Amino acid sequence: MLRAIEAVRGAELGVPIVAGNVVSGSGVHDLVSAGASIIKVGVGPGAMCTTRMMTAVGRPQFSAVLETSETAHALGARVWADGGVRYPRDVALALAAGGSAVMIGSWFAGTVEAPGTVRTDDAGNWFKESFGMASTKAVEARFGDLEPYERARKLLFAEGISSSKIMLDPKRPGLDDLIDMITTGVRSSFTYAGADSLPEFRQRAKVGIQSAAGYEEGKALPVSW
Repeated sequence: MLRAIEAVRGAELGVPIVAGNVVSGSGVHDLVSAGASIIKVGVGPGAMCTTRMMTAVGRPQFSAVLETSETAHALGARVWADGGVRYPRDVALALAAGGSAVMIGSWFAGTVEAPGTVRTDDAGNWFKESFGMASTKAVEARFGDLEPYERARKLLFAEGISSSKIMLDPKRPGLDDLIDMITTGVRSSFTYAGADSLPEFRQRAKVGIQSAAGYEEGKALPVSW
């Protein structure tokens, strides 16, 4: 990876180089030194990813973004938080930790605008099939033209879910509605912190440790009193 980045940098194409994924400050340092200006951060937080369970490699996403962004900003680079978004709060957390952008996959995959064939399950619910880009299905599609032996070697290193149903919610069918929900939550986070810009939000945010019980307490009750 480092040699590839150095080669692209040497070509002097005049475009930013995005590289990753890493979860540590040292990883950021290596990629930036090779020529990257934007670092993708996240190993294992994605909904389709099985890397942590398969290899024990990875790190909680907030901690990863917090450390890597500090190193990146010191080196004049930026961090993109890649994966682990389940609620609007996760976008706000990534930005508060120092991320300059947040990448979202499965959440957007459940919209009518997303690529993929709309299918119907036995109950009549609409869904689209989603899969990890390192999964067996993706590897077969990527290396299908190789000789059987070489293709089998590639499949030995496949990770991720090959088939998952992403339900299409009729109450939130469009991309616009989903983006509105996310940005509304993030804007509200800014107001709670008293910030009107991304740098100020990062500066005013306070980092603390929350227990699993504290996290559950923050969820809405599924039933009325």
